[in-house]
Amino acid sequence: MAVDPAPVTETPRSLWQQRQQQLTTFVNWDLKARLAVRAGARSDSASLVWKRSGSEQEIQLFGPFGGGRVHISEKLDRAILADGAGQEIQGRSAEEVLFSALAWSVPFTEMGYWVRGLPAPGKHDGIGLDYSGRARRLPQRGWQLEYPEYRTFQGVELPNRIVIRALPGTVTLDRGDPAAVDLISVKLVIGSWSGQPK
Repeated sequence: MAVDPAPVTETPRSLWQQRQQQLTTFVNWDLKARLAVRAGARSDSASLVWKRSGSEQEIQLFGPFGGGRVHISEKLDRAILADGAGQEIQGRSAEEVLFSALAWSVPFTEMGYWVRGLPAPGKHDGIGLDYSGRARRLPQRGWQLEYPEYRTFQGVELPNRIVIRALPGTVTLDRGDPAAVDLISVKLVIGSWSGQPK
């Protein structure tokens, strides 16, 4: 009597490699989320609408964060922030103009990868995976990421909640509370996400 071969069990590492291949092509999206930031004793939050198409992106923040509405557009190495009063700030990146306007440190460049559960290009200090091959912990570029929850959006499993904390002594603020240097965090709760792999 023929014996069926034992099923091959995929390891977290092989599942992670499959996820990376799928998510690397997921570069065009419309994301809606709740964003909360903290730096020492300062804290604030906003509704976030983030539209990305390849290397171009638009980021809108609504609510108490920024005192109303903040719109950031970024193309290649140029970003423009416009506030509710019509004032504009220009810089090289979304995080640069946001920090210039409001003194908040939000690493949008890396977050373009982190929101998909991927490391940003360059070095990182190892990825903690769960049994399904999903990132749960990722230290990179002075930040420690935690992914406590995932959800399926349009057939693609993506992070639903992300907690990003600055590692001690790695992220500095040029102004504001000097005690805030080691107490910087960004939390993201994603409500909806639409988009298709490239």
